[in-house]
Amino acid sequence: MKTYTLLSLLCYFLLSVLPLPLLKTPVAAKPPEEKIETSTSTEKAEEKEPVSEMFKVLDTGGNALYSFTQRDFLIYTVAAEMPASYPTEALKAQAVASYTYFTYEKQKNTGNSALQGADFSSVPNSFPTTYSPEGLKKLWGEQYDTYLQKIAAAVDTVLGERLLYNNQPIFAAYHSCNWGRTESSAVVWGTDFPYLQSVASGGDSLSPRATASVTVPDNQFAAAFPKLSLADNADTWIAGTPTLSPAGSVVSLSIGGTAVSGKAIREAFSLPSTCFTVSHTKDGFVFSVKGYGHGVGMSQFGAKVMAEQGLSYKEILHHYYTGVTLA
Repeated sequence: MKTYTLLSLLCYFLLSVLPLPLLKTPVAAKPPEEKIETSTSTEKAEEKEPVSEMFKVLDTGGNALYSFTQRDFLIYTVAAEMPASYPTEALKAQAVASYTYFTYEKQKNTGNSALQGADFSSVPNSFPTTYSPEGLKKLWGEQYDTYLQKIAAAVDTVLGERLLYNNQPIFAAYHSCNWGRTESSAVVWGTDFPYLQSVASGGDSLSPRATASVTVPDNQFAAAFPKLSLADNADTWIAGTPTLSPAGSVVSLSIGGTAVSGKAIREAFSLPSTCFTVSHTKDGFVFSVKGYGHGVGMSQFGAKVMAEQGLSYKEILHHYYTGVTLA
């Protein structure tokens, strides 16, 4: 009996001095939270971006559906759309414009069964080639680590920021370079977005893509417009002066007595832009072209020049997109 009493007293003493957490009933450990592994993730980025935020892209060429975290998709998109050697502020501007554009597309495509559950299929022509570590390694070679870190840092700084007009994401169009002014959306697409107006874009003339010459043989030129009545003498096929937009691009040109849009001419001969003049020589029709792209929205080379002059990504974006807010 004494032995039992001593044991009871000893147990009581131990219970009175042990820390309370040691007395709690053990709880089964929770399974680790499932995470989407991405090749571009960093510890900082994993803390900043919830893995549930995704962009789903339909590759119509390969009939495949790809899923990316929004961060990874932006890194790949900036890498595909803008040279990694550009200043960081230009890369930030590109990241915001791209994120805004694809957010706009995602909202517009809600309920579109043709996308098979994807958010959009409108992506850079290099998709899906450059949208992987292997693709970027081929693109950048030995600069892979340096360029990836540079673009990832730029994206992380602005991740989630969008350009808004009336509190809605805008159609944030952008292009490689122009001829000194951006073009309005009304001229290019027939829709007058108030934030896509013509603005000056200094420095674009310094771009490697600023000018180009395209020669189209007579037979190829005629084949592009089979419905037009073209005389035997090719010197007479183009008459008069072209109709130009206020920004200086060709709105229409008389070919065989019929007004043909500058956009149709550009598409027919794969011209870099619709800002061109044309002359006829013994070799065919020679197009002297300025700029590269549709000319609407942000000029990527213009963003580079502005960043080199010390302007921030916010100043770049507010210059090219009229009356927007950044949030």
